[in-house]
Amino acid sequence: MDHPLLKNVKRILLLSVPLDIIPEGSVDDILAELIDKAESGAIVFLTYAKLMKARHDPEFLGFLHKAALLVPVSKSLENACRFLHLPHPARYEPFSFTIRFLGILEAKRKSLYVLGDDHKAVQTIAGNMRASFPGINLVGRHAGFFPRESEGSILQAIQKATPTLLLVGPGIPGKDKWAFRQTTNLPVKLFAYTDDSFRIMSGKKRRPSLSTFRQGGPRWSKFLRNPFRAFKVFSYLWFGIILLVYRLRR
Repeated sequence: MDHPLLKNVKRILLLSVPLDIIPEGSVDDILAELIDKAESGAIVFLTYAKLMKARHDPEFLGFLHKAALLVPVSKSLENACRFLHLPHPARYEPFSFTIRFLGILEAKRKSLYVLGDDHKAVQTIAGNMRASFPGINLVGRHAGFFPRESEGSILQAIQKATPTLLLVGPGIPGKDKWAFRQTTNLPVKLFAYTDDSFRIMSGKKRRPSLSTFRQGGPRWSKFLRNPFRAFKVFSYLWFGIILLVYRLRR
């Protein structure tokens, strides 16, 4: 199906969940077009976990259908598309994609609001933004993990700032859902939730190498840090069964 906004992007359905085919050679032009055309929408870094969540959460699935851009991240999505003979999606590492988008924002002299993580981290991120992207108008920042009674004043600050992009990270209740639910309350053209990018920009996490990302991520190191991840094998087995059923029905 055609993308609702972008002429060079094709939107497909993977297990009834939308996913965008974003040509690697056109990313900068697509992001520039998105900034110009979007009125209020989300950039979603679509992982395996989010795809499976959308299959069981009608509200979240509805949000994905309304998203401005659905960026494939997980190798599982790439493999699933190949198995079902769907168009092959290019995958993008969230931090690299975010940096690329910030570069387009700077070139267009647009504005940014940073929301999430702790006070020290958000100050570090703001300082890095000013140093790396001096052309971006950083119109505000606020830490996450805030009490519920503070949410109103935070939303009011964002309303006054009217940023082009609201970049959301850890410490926000509901993560992607929080931002989706606020679209009618906030005069923000685009918003994106990306916890990994926040942790990398604040120095809490190392940036993954390109080869590691292409292989699907540092699986063994994650397993050693948290052996309970081994139980995710049952989720992937179920995912494989669903894919097989879909393929047999085609």
